[in-house]
Amino acid sequence: MTDDALGARGPRSGLKALAAGSIGNFVEWFDFAIYSASIPIVAMLFFPPGNDYAALLSAFALYGVAFVARPLGGVVWGNLGDRLGRRNVLATIVLLMGAATMAIGLLPTYATVGLLAPALLALCRLVQGFSGGGEFTGATSFITEYAPPNRRGLFSAISATFTTLPAVLGTLTVLGMRVIMSEAAFVEWGWRLPFLIGGPLAIVGLIIRLRMHETPAFQEAAGKHEVERAPLRVAMRDHGRQIALVFAIASLSGLGAYTLGTYFVSYLTVTIKISPTAALLANAAALTVTVPLVPAAGLLGDRIGRKPLLFIGSAGFIALSVPGYLLAAQGSLLTAILGQLFVALPWSFVVAAVVAIQMEIFPTRVRYSASSIGYNLAYMVFGGTAPLVATWLVSVTGSSIAPAFYLMVVAAAVFVVAFALPETSRLSLRTGAERPEPVA
Repeated sequence: MTDDALGARGPRSGLKALAAGSIGNFVEWFDFAIYSASIPIVAMLFFPPGNDYAALLSAFALYGVAFVARPLGGVVWGNLGDRLGRRNVLATIVLLMGAATMAIGLLPTYATVGLLAPALLALCRLVQGFSGGGEFTGATSFITEYAPPNRRGLFSAISATFTTLPAVLGTLTVLGMRVIMSEAAFVEWGWRLPFLIGGPLAIVGLIIRLRMHETPAFQEAAGKHEVERAPLRVAMRDHGRQIALVFAIASLSGLGAYTLGTYFVSYLTVTIKISPTAALLANAAALTVTVPLVPAAGLLGDRIGRKPLLFIGSAGFIALSVPGYLLAAQGSLLTAILGQLFVALPWSFVVAAVVAIQMEIFPTRVRYSASSIGYNLAYMVFGGTAPLVATWLVSVTGSSIAPAFYLMVVAAAVFVVAFALPETSRLSLRTGAERPEPVA
């Protein structure tokens, strides 16, 4: 099997791998999305009453706790995945996430056990973060290593879509619970139901992943005795510059993702004073648009390269962030949707570029480890803190559009960093060397 045909063992194998990786990805991030959509009720039930902003900041801080554990999870799972293979590691991860999510649905609240409630919630979030640290990079490695060489951008972008789709369905799940029951019933017990779904979904993800074989790329590396005994050490020693580049570009991807998928619902309800139902509907509508848009951007990247996507997306954030927040702040359902679309549009280009670049920039022997380091550190620093920083900016400045300027500054930095990137669409997955033949 040639180096550039690693993903070409027939379209059926590639599509099965895409389904296995993406469905597992969906299960993993559905669990995260449930917490995101439930932050207002978590703030109410798990923290002392009397100060809505303080409770909201505390709930966002616990949201960020999971991101503190993500780099550690990325190191552990990435090291295991590069040494032992992708499949079994990914099966373990999805099971761990499901258990932690179910546990949140069973926790006592502040009214029952006081400060023990947020402490137990923090523990569950740490487990979720440790699990999530190996999920996306592992699943995307799995998918990309099965993908046809001229469709790696499309396949990796579909993988990214299955981290966004859970945000839509997670939001709609929480919204559905609010609609079908009284507010009193939802506050008393209904909020728990979406979390309890995590367990059965994890079993489904486990079964699907265990039915897949190891990736052709890993099998090829193993057959050529190229599997590293200490992939993490090799990644840090030989690929430090590439890791730093992935960290830099993933910072905008993470900030945009958690501004759109987590912060905006609370922003609309607490700052703009839109009803929770309208805020959830507007957020779900904006996120839904990204579901076809991200794969379309990935497919475009297979034709024109990854760097042009990154330039388009970062420039889009610079141009559209302030207008987007100004629209969302108008207070109607329509303007809330349109304002979020101004963030969703550039983000779709950025994420399609980032997910492909972080797979292609590293060779197979260290791909899982190296990509996990850069990606998870960026998502810890910029993604997990995005709602907290945005809420703080509004609080201290008194301006409802202050978070837009934060997005613009990070986007400007990424636009500059993009010049230093190689065009990874031309690189071989196994060796990292440039391929002489065209991508498409």
